[in-house]
Amino acid sequence: MIYEEMTITLNDGQKCLLRSPTGEDAEGMIAYLRQTSGETPYMARYEDEVTMTADEEGKFLSEILDDPKRIMIAAFTAGRLVANAGLSRVSLREKHNHRAEFGISIIMEYWNRGLGSALLSAIIESAKKSGYEQLELDVVTENDRAVALYKKFGFETYGTRERSFKLRDESYTSEYLMLKKL
Repeated sequence: MIYEEMTITLNDGQKCLLRSPTGEDAEGMIAYLRQTSGETPYMARYEDEVTMTADEEGKFLSEILDDPKRIMIAAFTAGRLVANAGLSRVSLREKHNHRAEFGISIIMEYWNRGLGSALLSAIIESAKKSGYEQLELDVVTENDRAVALYKKFGFETYGTRERSFKLRDESYTSEYLMLKKL
């Protein structure tokens, strides 16, 4: 699904363009994924695990544009990709058609500028337009800022997945399972 472009103003007054990324954004998306994965332990992958080629990423982005039940919304400031959120089906099975999951990430330099709220609001509206009845997410329990954002938008915790991530230092982190009925 294509997200209709929208310009927002961040908390610091900077303009930010929200739009669907295209194949032309593939190289920038890969660099962005590496950066966000390296900046925080809350991502599901390490920086060195971002291994797709620009062609592979471009194909992936194109597939999302053509799918009425998936969307990706990227945030650009001065042409630079600084945040991204994606929405997709939980499963292709009919019994799951009412459920969607999403993910969001923001480069650290742009934390606390209102991007999380803007992207989450856009994802919720897109989910409603796509006919979903509930949104689901997993979030590392120690990620207090993300948990607070999700609660602000009406997500509720319905469980905890213990030892969800095993880190390279042999420690573990758990994740909250959260959902919002639309």
